[in-house]
Amino acid sequence: MKNLTFLCSALLILTGLIGYFAWEAIGASSQSVTALIPAFVGFLMLIGGLIALKRNKLGMHIAVTFSLLGTLAGLGRLVPGLVKGTVSFADAAPKLILVMTVICFLFTVMAVRSFIAARRARG
Repeated sequence: MKNLTFLCSALLILTGLIGYFAWEAIGASSQSVTALIPAFVGFLMLIGGLIALKRNKLGMHIAVTFSLLGTLAGLGRLVPGLVKGTVSFADAAPKLILVMTVICFLFTVMAVRSFIAARRARG
């Protein structure tokens, strides 16, 4: 799970940096600090992964907590806009939010499955 933490955090950091520094290439109308939100989530997950190198349980719980928050934040931005019909995937922001949400959701699901398997293995 630690390797998956490092991979997902790297993908999130990369997503945020692309959104911020390559804003013209991805079709954004202007550069925005909010494009770095996936990078912030990824950085916090990375800290959890680094802690997990010494204290596995604590570090992985930190990483999955921030992953869950990233998932909920992304859903909180996408779902209301999709319901109202105001989200346009022609814009860059919804694409970045969707990428962050999917990465965080998949990591959260995999981490919870790992926690359940570890608990069953203990007896």
